[in-house]
Amino acid sequence: MSAVTLTPAAREALRDDEVVFFDWHVTGLCCADAGEFSVRPLRRSRLPKRARGLLPDMVYAHPTAWVHLAGAPVVIDCRPLWRWRRFTTDLPPDAGLRCCLGRPLYGSSHGR
Repeated sequence: MSAVTLTPAAREALRDDEVVFFDWHVTGLCCADAGEFSVRPLRRSRLPKRARGLLPDMVYAHPTAWVHLAGAPVVIDCRPLWRWRRFTTDLPPDAGLRCCLGRPLYGSSHGR
C-alpha cells in the first residue's frame, strides 16, 4: 500500500462526507498509460466504482493512478485560494511522465 500522509491543513479542509481522490488524465494518443495525476476532494457517494483505496482510508485513486502510487510516499496538503480549496501533493511536476517511462517517482535528484 501507499504511504500517503495528509497534513493537518488537508484533514481540516475535508468535509465529513469527503475523501481525497487521485485522478488520472490520459494525455497520450497512442496508449492509455500516458497521463498525469490530479488530486481533488470528492464526496464518498460520488466515488467511481473502480476507485481503489490508499492508506489512510480517506484517500482513493483511479486504478491507473493507484498502480503508480502504490508504495510511493506522498504528502497531500491543502492551500486555500480565496473561497476554493486547492489540494496539492509533493509529487514531482513530471510524475505522470516518469510513470509512463518506467522511472521512479522519487529518484536521487528529488532527494528521497
